[in-house]
Amino acid sequence: MPSLDAIAIFAQVAQLQSFSEAARALGMPLSSVSRKVSELEADLNAHLIDRSKRQIRLTEAGASYLELCRKGLDTLTFANRVMSDRHSNTTGTITITVPPNLVEELFLEAIEAFQLQYPKARVRVLVSERLLDFVDDGVDLSFRVAPPDQPDLKVRTLLRYRHRLVAAPHYAAANPLPRAFSDLTAHKLIGFGFHKSPQVTWTLTKGSQSESARIDPDLSINDYVATRAAILAGHGIGELPEPLCKTALKDGQLVEVLPDWRFPEIKLFSVHSGNAALSKLARLFLETINNRLKV
Repeated sequence: MPSLDAIAIFAQVAQLQSFSEAARALGMPLSSVSRKVSELEADLNAHLIDRSKRQIRLTEAGASYLELCRKGLDTLTFANRVMSDRHSNTTGTITITVPPNLVEELFLEAIEAFQLQYPKARVRVLVSERLLDFVDDGVDLSFRVAPPDQPDLKVRTLLRYRHRLVAAPHYAAANPLPRAFSDLTAHKLIGFGFHKSPQVTWTLTKGSQSESARIDPDLSINDYVATRAAILAGHGIGELPEPLCKTALKDGQLVEVLPDWRFPEIKLFSVHSGNAALSKLARLFLETINNRLKV
């Protein structure tokens, strides 16, 4: 029966697509890594890795075997980490990535609660729309509003929300709010946009009806916090993510425009490279944020 060590070494070689890189990551001599993979192939009587080219690739049998073994290896690594964590404290640093404009509204209170419970834990927040590399960028957890396209990453939906069309009450008092989607063009409009895309498309639905308009905003800003400030100041009607306007709507600082018309639903995801790769602190933080933003 093949040894678990040989299977784990084969998985590392397959993941890194290099014997030398795998040897470096495992802290083993290159010859030992190569020998272990050869022994595994002999035990299985199967050719797992094509070594004929400069960059190795898995054979069909190797790809199938890796897929079958991956979950078991992740479970074993996770079990070992859990047992190790029982003897470790909660001191250390975790690095998370968060989309722009959501740190204050969704994450600061969770971070505060987490650090009150684990006072020796440090949290490093990187505000970014792109999915940073978990290894190269040293990221533990990524929170994003678009799911990644890498199938091996672990993704969980934390929150569902939508954008809302809103205006300040004093703007609404001076400018009767639209009753139909087509009435929007008669108003000052504030849109989220970039300098290379001056126009903004708003698509809303009401039951089975759907309306879409491509508008030239009177004011275009590529920052939702600044957009909120402009709307509160009475510069016009604009769209805001629900987390950024929910309190203002509740307190009467903003009013909703065309409340029966809805923007598409948006999901906030947590993304990481697997339980086996998560530190104890990262798992605890994910649990904290999940409890606070539970769908």
